[in-house]
Amino acid sequence: MKYKVIAFDLDGTLLNSQGRILASSKNAIQHCIDKGMKVILVTGRHHTAAYPYYHELNLDSPMICCNGTYIYQPKDNQILSANPLSLEQAKTILKISQQYNIHLLMYSRDAMNYVVENDHMQKLCQWVNTCPSDIRPNLHKISDFNDLFNRNEIIWKCVISHVDKNVINQALQHLSLNKFSCEWSWVDRVDIANQGNTKGNRLLALLKLWNIDPQQVIAFGDNHNDISMLDAVGLGVAMGNAEDAVKQCADLVTLTNDEMGISSVLSSIINENE
Repeated sequence: MKYKVIAFDLDGTLLNSQGRILASSKNAIQHCIDKGMKVILVTGRHHTAAYPYYHELNLDSPMICCNGTYIYQPKDNQILSANPLSLEQAKTILKISQQYNIHLLMYSRDAMNYVVENDHMQKLCQWVNTCPSDIRPNLHKISDFNDLFNRNEIIWKCVISHVDKNVINQALQHLSLNKFSCEWSWVDRVDIANQGNTKGNRLLALLKLWNIDPQQVIAFGDNHNDISMLDAVGLGVAMGNAEDAVKQCADLVTLTNDEMGISSVLSSIINENE
């Protein structure tokens, strides 16, 4: 099979346990680009939080953000397609987070917004402040989420978190699967988006625009929100550190994100393509 596109999840996949892209991965990715392959980021992150890595890899392709909620083209700041939350949905999530005293992070058109600073927010703020000012993610502490609603902001998705998974599960019982897409993105966090938004669905939509057969695509992932993407393509690769459910659905399991898992797979693919 001659592959034309490589899709990467970020956290736990392209990024190692220190939040960095391995030199071996960067070299292999550049080699693939030089061979004419398209490389795209398919992430649960907001586009401003994915951009530092996009910039590091010198990419020019669109990126898929917020678990498939939208396709973003950095070079002209354009949204190519999207399915954000409605105002009513966003208000419902806010009400439930307040009812269960769950931390809430709300992603608007151009920023990540929070009211209460928890440990996750502190770490995120520290990382944001290490980024150069021209590619620094937009992380805003606001006084009230209703301010976003009053400004008619686009809300891409929400992230709820709590140290007790049982509390999160109780809160999720109030969200209809006919209206919301809820995916665990970390051991203590769930991403809540509009129904039907998954990495796999949005990747397939982008491939259709490009007129590329999904069988000509490789995708790398490690968490539950990556399963739809791995299932959708010709070669779904789970990292060695991936959740067991992800490994079970993958076509191939490689080394961990701290090892040369990505470069080893890409090297063999390049050899097959030549």
